[in-house]
Amino acid sequence: MEQTVDIRFPRAPLYGAALLIAATIFVVAMGRISPAPALTDLVRTQVAESRTLRFEDATDGSVRVFDASTNDVVSIAAPGTNGFLRGLLRGMMRARKQSGASLTAPMRLEILTNGMVLLIDEENKVTLDLDAYGHTNADVFKTFLKSAGGQG
Repeated sequence: MEQTVDIRFPRAPLYGAALLIAATIFVVAMGRISPAPALTDLVRTQVAESRTLRFEDATDGSVRVFDASTNDVVSIAAPGTNGFLRGLLRGMMRARKQSGASLTAPMRLEILTNGMVLLIDEENKVTLDLDAYGHTNADVFKTFLKSAGGQG
């Protein structure tokens, strides 16, 4: 005697999956067709202040910050202080070393009219939004600007 087993998959989940796929295709198509502005156009703003800086490790363990155009010392981070500054620069220098870029080339620090603080490494074509690391970390770099009392 032979048994036949009738296994049927419920139709509701199939209809739901088909509807989800159709909705996803529709949303993607509308996103591609619509004339939305590019993200870079939405965040573009003017530079309020800019300064080109050079960072150097000293033999005593401090990090010296120089104004690249005048070679004046802007700041000195004593050994064991400014962990964010040291960690960020260590990572950027590692990237420069891997790409064969100059380790002594300056970086540009900018503050935009909307308050964003950017560190731009033109050697590696890297721009970092320092506010993404927290405002207190970005404030460390703001002190290097002339308006914050930096020399030059």
